[in-house]
Amino acid sequence: MNNNTNILSVIQASYESLSRTQRRIADYLLQHPDTSCFFTLKQLSAATGTTEATILSFSRQIGCSGFLDMRSKLQSYITQWMSPNEKIKTAILKDDGKSNVSAAIAESEIKALKQTFAHVSEADFAKALSLLKNADRIYLLAYDYAAIVSNVFAERFQRLGVDVVNLGGKSIPDLLYHLALLQPDDLLILFSYAPYTQFPIALARHLHDVQDVKILCFSDNVSAAGAQFADVVLTSVTKNAIFLNSMTAPISLINLLASIYVSDSKERYSAFSENLSRLHSVLTETCPSAEHWLV
Repeated sequence: MNNNTNILSVIQASYESLSRTQRRIADYLLQHPDTSCFFTLKQLSAATGTTEATILSFSRQIGCSGFLDMRSKLQSYITQWMSPNEKIKTAILKDDGKSNVSAAIAESEIKALKQTFAHVSEADFAKALSLLKNADRIYLLAYDYAAIVSNVFAERFQRLGVDVVNLGGKSIPDLLYHLALLQPDDLLILFSYAPYTQFPIALARHLHDVQDVKILCFSDNVSAAGAQFADVVLTSVTKNAIFLNSMTAPISLINLLASIYVSDSKERYSAFSENLSRLHSVLTETCPSAEHWLV
């Protein structure tokens, strides 16, 4: 492997053969190539929460002679790195035809899904389900692209009878009014993906540290700032052939979590469903056109 090799593609190709600890290093490098390429061995160890020996082993695992060789290849890649807008322009103007561009994007999305579900921890899923079941009320905190995922979460879980307050897209005053109501028995779910908007992370950290609010974090990196203090972290791959923030895998992860939740909460869901059905019957008696309002 020479310095012209796309080191990130090599890491992605090696992902499934890596150990869980090595995948933490891979996740960090894939999400932060522009900063990690200047780290010392000690700094990368601290950033990924792994040992220096593990990083050296990881470097050799992906075909580099050692850490310095891997860092050199990262630096070479960064010098050729295009911005997302340039990538889109290149994909549009490249003489590959629409079908080839579409195929590359589809393949990239499928790969992201495979990597995400290969990396899912059953233990973390069980912890996340426990937090959801035991919470009095669930608040969703998201901003920008992450609000797309929080919207899907809200729609899924509200229909399962979960008391969810979606703060994604709220104005700052409304956001603060709602967050001020959180109690220790509530759950705050933080959706934090690159480029990691800082104010939701700061608010979540404060609520966790000062008010002892439990935090479930959905992110693209176990080393991301929002993941560092969370009680449980569920990660997914968000990069595809063109965009750096594809939400396909995060949404699929939520679909999986919702499916497992309703399977494990049959009695609670049945009671909610019966109450909902009775209310719907009352509504349709007075307003027949409301028959199809519930989907």
